[in-house]
Amino acid sequence: MAAIRETWNSRTAFVLAAIGSAIGLGNIWRFPYVTYENGGGAFLVAYFICLFLAGIPLLMLEFSIGHKFHQAAPGSFKKINPRLEWFGWFAAGVGFIIVTYYAIIMAWSMNYTYEAATLGWEQEEGKYADIQYAIAETDLEDMGVLTEIPDSLLGRGFVSPVSADQSIVCDDPEDPEGYGTILVAFGGHLYGFNSVDEANTFMGSPGDFFFNDFLGVTSSPWDMGEFKWPLFIGFTLTWICIVASVWKGTKTVSKVVYFTVLIPWGLLLLFVIRGLTLSGAGSGIEYYLTPVWSKLMNAKIWLAAISQVFFSLSVGFAIMIAYGSFLPKKTNIAANAMIIGVADALTAFFGGLAVFSALGHHASSLGVPVSQVVSSGPGLAFVAYPHIITTLPAARIFGVLFFLMLLTLAVDSAFSLLEAVTASVKDKWKTSHRKSNLIVGGIAFLLGLPMLTGMGIHILDITDHFMNSFGLTLVVLGEVLIIGWGTGAEEQRHYINKNSSFNIGIWWNICIRWIIPMGILWMIFSEIQQRTVPYGSFGIRSQEFVFGWLLIILLPIISDLLANSKGTSEVE
Repeated sequence: MAAIRETWNSRTAFVLAAIGSAIGLGNIWRFPYVTYENGGGAFLVAYFICLFLAGIPLLMLEFSIGHKFHQAAPGSFKKINPRLEWFGWFAAGVGFIIVTYYAIIMAWSMNYTYEAATLGWEQEEGKYADIQYAIAETDLEDMGVLTEIPDSLLGRGFVSPVSADQSIVCDDPEDPEGYGTILVAFGGHLYGFNSVDEANTFMGSPGDFFFNDFLGVTSSPWDMGEFKWPLFIGFTLTWICIVASVWKGTKTVSKVVYFTVLIPWGLLLLFVIRGLTLSGAGSGIEYYLTPVWSKLMNAKIWLAAISQVFFSLSVGFAIMIAYGSFLPKKTNIAANAMIIGVADALTAFFGGLAVFSALGHHASSLGVPVSQVVSSGPGLAFVAYPHIITTLPAARIFGVLFFLMLLTLAVDSAFSLLEAVTASVKDKWKTSHRKSNLIVGGIAFLLGLPMLTGMGIHILDITDHFMNSFGLTLVVLGEVLIIGWGTGAEEQRHYINKNSSFNIGIWWNICIRWIIPMGILWMIFSEIQQRTVPYGSFGIRSQEFVFGWLLIILLPIISDLLANSKGTSEVE
């Protein structure tokens, strides 16, 4: 007799769990920095187009696969065709790789609750203040920025206190000296800087604290640097929280999500309101919402948009297939997908409002464009949000609340990534839920340890790029080809309509069979062609991409080995 599969306690619990998986660090951490890297408003346009043409149709597809076969991804694809079990393991493997670095971001958040309680990212004085580097006297208060630079000081030769070989690029070709110098006051004197990064370091900014003090970032992914033991403590606590959240499967998850989804929404609203009231916030919002239409012709933006949609909605991770397998016989696939997709997108949008209002405020204080105010990349949220937090009354309290919000948002996505793999292990080898969690979580914990060193953010940045630009997109491409062209999109659409409160039309077939696969192929080829240039905010060279490509090559090989390993058969 086959074992009875566990199900969700209620539709609300399922919707909140799926929303919790979708709404996480992808919205508050990843969405703002990907938007920033891709020109603000233009990226938003691409993102919402991809959401409705790819994201929501794929949510419907994955829910229906799990619901139809009552198995996690490997078991579901095995039932479609025994030769496809490896593909299900490949999907679960992509999610597994992502949760190894996702837990690192959670560890940052865990440790930043302490930094917020002490406002540890603030420094009382300039790090490199030395009177010999002063270029003029001033009556500005310490750390005041002279945004209107007198003609007598423009173009004046000086040696920067940090580095003399950097320069900031001017956005206005008609005013080549307009952004050539940033002057910061300290001790009654002005100090000149050639770049925002130099000024941030001198001023002891949250960016300088995060990258140099907190992470101890090294110059390359091949320089390990120092192992950060405080991060190890946060990392360990993070994994305890992740495993505990799925200790009893859907029973535990159904209770946890009421707290980890609803509370963060209220806190995010508070930070949006405060961010919008900061001086200079308007320039950040303008950058965020104003599209440069010509950028939409660049394949890079579309690949970033569709991979962000996949990352944020948790499609391509095998999560939603596993969650769909726990749905009761009577369900509402199409409506659930719509609710989850829209809720996720709105959360990301409001998260962006909070970040870009803070960036506008910081840009205004430095007298530079928003596009130059901070290095983009994985650390952006840990630089932008502290700028908001330090302006709040009772900043320490709100800082702790914010990073606890990040943790509560992140834990849903993290345990859903873990659940997708543990459900696969449990289905194949019939192990207990607890044993599966401990095995999978333990392996992910060990693989995450190198990212607690100074090279950690480099590894994270490369892995995030490859898993999203290639791993997720290849999984989704495989799904739409298998269902759209193999078993038949029309048959799957009929199954979705039979298990929904309203019928989806032929547009769904077109998206699954044509729009999504053609779009992915175009963007992947364009991305490969562009990879001859340095990548990322750290200028990682193309020859260092061997690590990322190695992951992409090894995953299907390991997946095939798992598929061909001997499982534990059910007793009929």
